[in-house]
Amino acid sequence: MSTQTSQPSDLERGMKMLEYLEGGPWPSYVAELRKTKYPIEAYAEGLAKKYTPWLSGSFRVRYVFSGILARRSRDGKFVEIHFRTYVPAGRFYSTSYLRKVVEVAKRYGIGLLELGGNTGALVLNMIAEKADEAVDAIRTIMGSDVGGSGDTFREFYACPGPALCEFALYDTLHAMDYIRSHPAIYRYLNTQMFPYKIKFKFSGCPMDCATANSRADFALIGTWVGAPEVDQGLFRKMVEEGKINPKEIVDSCPSKAIIWDEEKKELRIDGSKCLKAMNCIRRAFPAIKPGKNRKIALLIGAHAQGHFGPKLAKAVALLDSIEEVIPFAEELVNKYMELAPRRHRIGDMIIRRGFKVISEVADKTLPNKPRGTPSTHLRISIGAVLTDDERRLYEDWSRQLVSEYFGGGSSTG
Repeated sequence: MSTQTSQPSDLERGMKMLEYLEGGPWPSYVAELRKTKYPIEAYAEGLAKKYTPWLSGSFRVRYVFSGILARRSRDGKFVEIHFRTYVPAGRFYSTSYLRKVVEVAKRYGIGLLELGGNTGALVLNMIAEKADEAVDAIRTIMGSDVGGSGDTFREFYACPGPALCEFALYDTLHAMDYIRSHPAIYRYLNTQMFPYKIKFKFSGCPMDCATANSRADFALIGTWVGAPEVDQGLFRKMVEEGKINPKEIVDSCPSKAIIWDEEKKELRIDGSKCLKAMNCIRRAFPAIKPGKNRKIALLIGAHAQGHFGPKLAKAVALLDSIEEVIPFAEELVNKYMELAPRRHRIGDMIIRRGFKVISEVADKTLPNKPRGTPSTHLRISIGAVLTDDERRLYEDWSRQLVSEYFGGGSSTG
């Protein structure tokens, strides 16, 4: 007579996996999760089954029209309510503010915060029964608000800019605060009126630490006109000390704009070819610096997911100040609401309607700014594998953009 042994359930296997993850010499995130009210059993079961235990859902809170996400476990036992809240530019949190955040998270939530991600938002995991009270607490205790989700402006995101980085070419922190608080933008923050979401991102230089070039409907990236500055004396000294290799700097230039004169020991950079990749600046700073004729590159229509695949932003103009963005943004948002179908981003609208929609708005609101600025179509900051069909689509589209910007038969080089 054979005896049949019962197999452990998914939950039992998952809890064993969590025990394993709590072992070892390093601090364990599982041990930290156990200190909160997070539904650890749902997480364990998801680990055992090798897929997420959560299903997306909806949740309503009085007087709040944006900023609330909900998810439920597949068995219906657990519910999580995520409140996105607005944060300071550059995510500079004071200790007093963080204490208020923790107080709200413990009193009305499960004691868990999400501070990361490309959204720029601070996410609090709230208990469903306390959602109404939590909204009031976020406003009165924290001095913030619920928002940054839904078919409206998502939370804005800026790199730390001049507060931390020597490469910052404009004040990203001021720019984010100015745009987010401007009446033309502020009135939409918690009102779901758009066909889909809109994102603003601010990067201080072409290295694009805010990933604006690949993830923002409105990307504002610091750049300059012409060639980088070269301090020949300092550059030669760094070469002699072995700190930099001029051949590597020449080879790393994607447009071959750099020449090293071995006889004169001089580095020459052709500003007309410079693509602002900043490879030379990163390798030889401060002997090589961005040029002094600094601008803010305005690019439009990027996102990681959309109806026509991932899209990088399209260069529109070079601006002298952040204030110049507002008329353009206001007019383009109106066009977006008029022309785009539901669940289409601005980049999708461009695919469907052509870049002429954008260039007409630019001609109306930015009449004296250089158009196109193809050399400031900045570095690719997110990888994406395209199919042959998608690649052909983008090639055809790029030819169309060149034609619209520069006339038939012209080329950007």
